[in-house]
Amino acid sequence: MSSSDSYFINVPKLKGRENFDDWAFAARNFLILEGIDIDAILEDLSDAEDRKAKAKLIMTIDPKLYVHIKNETKVKDLWQKLRILFDDSGFTRRISLLRTLISIRLDNYCESMTSCESNCGNCTWTERHRIRD
Repeated sequence: MSSSDSYFINVPKLKGRENFDDWAFAARNFLILEGIDIDAILEDLSDAEDRKAKAKLIMTIDPKLYVHIKNETKVKDLWQKLRILFDDSGFTRRISLLRTLISIRLDNYCESMTSCESNCGNCTWTERHRIRD
């Protein structure tokens, strides 16, 4: 097993919006280890390098999502398509976070938001981080 194969194991499968941020972070760094910066990819990337990067990226995607990406021929186009489909950074994300925030009842967690932020064990770090964003 090569060193890149051991890193590949740590890249989570993309399932959709629910894990796009974590997947994109891991996949981006995995490709950097392979010598490909997906954010600054050159148009003159050789066909072999492009196919290899695309194949590695596809191997990190849940097979149920293949239907959305089968027609993409370049790794940069594939990355953009996935961002358009699953990156929850716009209006939809704000609505989702607002719903989450509204549904949190402080009486179930803490006496006040200040005490919750400082020492609450009931809220996970991820919940607090997402609300803060």
